[in-house]
Amino acid sequence: MDAVLEELNVFLAKAKVYAEKIDSEIADRENDFRSMCFWNVYNRAVLTKEVVTFYNTTWKSMDIPVDLGPEFTERIVTVTRDMFVDTVSSIEKAAKDSVKAYKRSMLREKSMEGRNYLYLRNIIAASAEMSYISKEDFQEWEDILVMRNLVTHNNSVADRSKVFEINGLKLSMRPNRMMKGPPVTFVKLTSRVLDLFFEWLMTIDEAFS
Repeated sequence: MDAVLEELNVFLAKAKVYAEKIDSEIADRENDFRSMCFWNVYNRAVLTKEVVTFYNTTWKSMDIPVDLGPEFTERIVTVTRDMFVDTVSSIEKAAKDSVKAYKRSMLREKSMEGRNYLYLRNIIAASAEMSYISKEDFQEWEDILVMRNLVTHNNSVADRSKVFEINGLKLSMRPNRMMKGPPVTFVKLTSRVLDLFFEWLMTIDEAFS
């Protein structure tokens, strides 16, 4: 679990830098929705680190049978998975607020074409169509959102055969089987989706603020 804690420490430092940068360069009001997204993610990561640290310290003081190791690993995966889901939810809310705030971008109109509801996936697809993000970034967004949906709605059971490679991480999927990845999987996914959202927000703000 030391590797998970190391990844969490790196992620926490990054999230704080992003939050402070948005506060200083973009936010134009107290509790600005853009910076609050990053601070919310930071606070959620702090909570996750506290839980993982508690588990790590406690387990090291226990004589854990080898055959129980996977059960303890699954607890760490569950804690970090919840952080991933919460982070994407925070990003989705901030993205929706952003396309409303940056009216000249026309992203809200493009995202809503033929739809009654505004979703993060449509915002990102519209951003790719309007060249606000690269094709490579769009594919990463797509892969991460597929995983978010499988985790949230399908109990992490895959509905397709595919190997994802994101942020130096390789994940394999086979239909009707749980997704497989190392214990650091959801920390790395959370870190990458925050990178993508930060880059997206900076691009939109620079063009339309």
